[in-house]
Amino acid sequence: MPETGLEQFHFLRPAWLVIVPIAAWLYLRLRGRYNAFAQWRHAIAPHLVEHLVVGSGSRYQLRPYQLMTAALIVASIALAGPTWQREVTPFTEDRAPLVIALQLTPTMLATDQPPTRLERAKHKIRDLLAQRQGARTALIAFAGSAHLVLPLTDDANLIETYLESLVPSIMPSEGDDAAAAMQLARDILATQQSAGTILFISDGIDRTQAPAFIEPDQNDKNQLIFLVAGRDEPAPISKTGANGHDFGLIDGKAPGADIAGTRSVAEATGGVVIRMASDSADVDAVARQVRTHLVNTIQDDERFQWHDFGYVLVWPLAFIILLWARRGWTVQWG
Repeated sequence: MPETGLEQFHFLRPAWLVIVPIAAWLYLRLRGRYNAFAQWRHAIAPHLVEHLVVGSGSRYQLRPYQLMTAALIVASIALAGPTWQREVTPFTEDRAPLVIALQLTPTMLATDQPPTRLERAKHKIRDLLAQRQGARTALIAFAGSAHLVLPLTDDANLIETYLESLVPSIMPSEGDDAAAAMQLARDILATQQSAGTILFISDGIDRTQAPAFIEPDQNDKNQLIFLVAGRDEPAPISKTGANGHDFGLIDGKAPGADIAGTRSVAEATGGVVIRMASDSADVDAVARQVRTHLVNTIQDDERFQWHDFGYVLVWPLAFIILLWARRGWTVQWG
C-alpha cells in the first residue's frame, strides 16, 4: 500500500529552511528594541516599570519587525518546496491501462438484467470507454478458454466494433476458465510501465479459482475489479441471444449471480467487487477506481516528479507584504 499525505511530506529544497532560525534570531533581537519593559528592567524595579511606561495598558499593536519575521518564515517554507504527492497530469491519468475480461458463457444470456446480462455488460463497456477517452483499453473474451480480442488501444470505436460480435456461440469450448483470462490479462499488463487494472465482467467467479487470481509477484501493482452481472435468483435464457444453440442448461435457466464466490476471490486478492446497476453508478465506480489506483501507485514511482506546493504560500506572503503600504509603517522602524 503506497504511503500518502503526511507520511510522504517533505521539502524539495530544505536548505532554504535555514532562514527560519535566522528570522527567529532577528525577532528576538528586535523585540527588545521595542519592548520598554526589556529596556528598563536592569535600571528600574520590575514592579515599578509597568506604572512608569506610557501606554502600557493600550491594546496590542503589530510592529514591522513582526511582519518581517512572518514574511521571512513564510518565504523560506515556500522556497523550500513543501510536497506530499507526485506530479499527476491529466495526460498521466489517461495512460492508465485497463484490461477488460468479458465472460461469454451461456449464463450471460440470462434476462434478469434486460435485455440480457451480456448485452447489459456491453453497454457498460461502452459507457466506460466514453469516460476513458484517449486511455488504453484491451479486451479479452473467455469461456472454456480465454482469447485476446484486442490488445491495448486508445481507439474506442475499434473496440465497439469487435464488441458487437461477441456471443457465447463463437467460443471454441464451453466452460468458465476465468483463471486463463487472468493469466492473459497479466501478460498484457506485464509489458506496461504504468500500473494497470484488470476488470472482470461476469455473473460471478467460482471461489475455487481464487488461487489463480493471487499474484505470485509481490511487486505487482495491478488491481482487480469484479463487475458482477445478474440477480441472485435463477433467470431464463434469452432464446434470441442463444441463436438456436442448446447449452444444456437445466430447465433453460441460468443460476443467479455468484456474488459470494466473487467476494471470496476479491478478499483473497485485494480486489474490488461492484454489482452491475441499472444506472451509471457502477461505471462511475469502476472509472474512479482505475484513476485512484494509478494516482496512488504513482506516489511510489521514482520516475514521476514531486509536486511543489510552495506556490500556495505566495498568497499569504503577498498579503503580509501589502501591509508595508500602511501610512506611517516605515517610520515605526525608527
